[in-house]
Amino acid sequence: MNSNKYININETPVRTKSWVGVNDISLKDYKGLDIKEFTNSNLYFGEGATVKKLELCKHEKLSNNLIYGVGRELTKEADNLYNKGYIVKIDKDIELEEPIVIKFDMDGYNNSLVDNLNIIAEEGSKATIVINYKSWDDKEGYHNGVCRVVAKKGSDLKIIKVNLLNNNTGNFDSIEGTVEEGANIDYVAIDFGGKYSVTNYHGDLVGNKGSSTINSIYLGDDKKTIDINYIMTHKGKGTKSKIVTNGALKDEAKKTFKGTIDFKRGASKSEGAESEYCMLLSEKARSKAMPLLLCEEDDVSGEHAASSGNIDENKLFYLMSRGLSYKEARKVIVQGAFNPIIDMIPVDDIREEVLAELDRRLVNG
Repeated sequence: MNSNKYININETPVRTKSWVGVNDISLKDYKGLDIKEFTNSNLYFGEGATVKKLELCKHEKLSNNLIYGVGRELTKEADNLYNKGYIVKIDKDIELEEPIVIKFDMDGYNNSLVDNLNIIAEEGSKATIVINYKSWDDKEGYHNGVCRVVAKKGSDLKIIKVNLLNNNTGNFDSIEGTVEEGANIDYVAIDFGGKYSVTNYHGDLVGNKGSSTINSIYLGDDKKTIDINYIMTHKGKGTKSKIVTNGALKDEAKKTFKGTIDFKRGASKSEGAESEYCMLLSEKARSKAMPLLLCEEDDVSGEHAASSGNIDENKLFYLMSRGLSYKEARKVIVQGAFNPIIDMIPVDDIREEVLAELDRRLVNG
């Protein structure tokens, strides 16, 4: 088992004043685990898609060059030392009727997961891919994942990632989506687990009229640390991006949200918007946010907003006046904000697991 050490990761594309404390995240108690065989993974997919183990077809692997990612040391580990890897391809002009589902179940033996996923949507294809990370016990764990996605001309992909890891697991996740001409990637994230959860999504809009959206929710409890870094880079003309993030923090949890929309030269007629809202359920919870717009082009439209605050007292009073306890009323309000994202999960058992985990975490404490 590796000893504790200090790492500095998840850097913003542009540095701001250091006193703000959002340029990166420093983990003083970072500890990876020895990477050994991981046996608890399952895949479900139908006709029109192919899934191969990455170690058996490295020649088909996408480029290792991540522009961002949570950190060079961690992405290098996921590229070179992964213990589970897959290449997923959606055939040209195929619209999958059922989602592709990848499940990673962690337990006392399978407690270190380093996964490397390559997803390619061929021209004109359409698919939904659900990736679920879950702990089956409260044993110490470690997850570090890299997911590279390429949406070729006219394709449409929805990538849904669900984090239901326990509070003794470190979670690191790097996702990069390359969007070609007229293609689209919708990224959906449900982030409930982990002692700390550090995530990075980069949408690289390289083709004209390409688009990418992020819809995400997070919940922090106990002393969890959440660090979110979303980046949309507009390179093609007429590209569109949108980031919508909602979260809640209780106990002594803390969160930093960093959202960047970057209009490069040549991205005229492009549009980008981002918003983040955090509900504070405790006086000791802490929230930071930095929405950022960068621009090298004239004819573009960019919007950004971020806010945090306590739950609406009027809503609490209304629900409690109808017989609900404080915790029950709080749960109903948070669930109301989260349900539109949870409803995007097309797999019944995973959706029910998410709802049960949300209920458990909101009621306890």
